[in-house]
Amino acid sequence: MSEYYCHECAALSGWMNVQNPDDLTGTDYQLDKFIKHTVPSTYYSGAVSVFQNPEYSAYSTYVGNTAGSGCLVIDDFGRKNLIWVAGSTTGFTFENGFYRRPEDAVKVVLYDNQWKIHAYPTNSDSVDTKRCKNCGRLIVT
Repeated sequence: MSEYYCHECAALSGWMNVQNPDDLTGTDYQLDKFIKHTVPSTYYSGAVSVFQNPEYSAYSTYVGNTAGSGCLVIDDFGRKNLIWVAGSTTGFTFENGFYRRPEDAVKVVLYDNQWKIHAYPTNSDSVDTKRCKNCGRLIVT
């Protein structure tokens, strides 16, 4: 089961070593992820979340907001990701050529790797009632 930590407890634990690369599309990997999550396409199989604003500046802002205010989630595989609930629509899930549902949060993955850090829209349902494993504080109020 995933573990959730508020931003403050994650920082105190030394887990908030977020990279801040000069260019979030600076590697082939990052460029592919940027395109995947800003341009609706049937090229990618299955469901893909797509930001509603495809501009690089909006994408960069989402990464910054998530890094600066998001909570930390450690999943069942030990991967650390950041999630920030935006309080408004950040994008949509796109599947088989159709928009399926709106998304209202942003997930930043591989945030400690300047060559792979990237973001995508997600849904806040996974964090809206969680408590910080360390201090017990609600993650999203």
